[in-house]
Amino acid sequence: MKNKKWNKFGKLTEKCYLNMIGAEKDGSCWEQAFELLMEIIREEREQNPNYAPELELLDDATDYAYDIQGWLEDCLDEIDMRENYKALLNMCNSLLDMFGWPEYTDSDIKFRKAAVMARLGQKKEAAEFCKKWLHKEPENLIAACAGVYAFIEVKAFEEADKLVEQFIPDKTQCSEENDMMFVAASILYQVTGRKKEKKIVEKALKTYEEYLEEYFESPEFDDEEYWDGELPF
Repeated sequence: MKNKKWNKFGKLTEKCYLNMIGAEKDGSCWEQAFELLMEIIREEREQNPNYAPELELLDDATDYAYDIQGWLEDCLDEIDMRENYKALLNMCNSLLDMFGWPEYTDSDIKFRKAAVMARLGQKKEAAEFCKKWLHKEPENLIAACAGVYAFIEVKAFEEADKLVEQFIPDKTQCSEENDMMFVAASILYQVTGRKKEKKIVEKALKTYEEYLEEYFESPEFDDEEYWDGELPF
């Protein structure tokens, strides 16, 4: 039997999107909907312990009635934009605790968690969090970028440098696979006053951006083929 609270969740998410466009003034609907979603999942698992063990299975379990993954992305972005960092950190922790995550699939939430911890002044904790994450996933580029930013915050510049060198040993070759690290490296070099290194990585970034601009404007570009249904991190 379907949990009746799903209907309430659906109405709350509708209210959230009205709030996003300014048609609904009460912005508390985002946090209310999130807490209700967590409550529903706990109740569903009381009936079935195997209910939606991974986040990506939640829409399937609800017959795609609510676009839960899409709404969650919007919710986290909205709370972040409003700088409600305590609520955002709680949301990240809830999602990480509530679901199992196949390799690397929780990277965007962990990246967001590390960033918001630093914003809350928990800089040492953020750096330790990234260290543990990198110990578990040493080849994860997103974890490495989060680490660079966290290490910059605690002035652990040598550790940040090691990650930059590991993931972009060639500072002249920026691509879709490593552009995140080029951005992180540029910030690291700016903070540490290394103008020459900063100039090199920014030149590579600019070259890559120009390539993308030309590619998207070319007659050969097919936006339907390019769009794979996944939002970029």
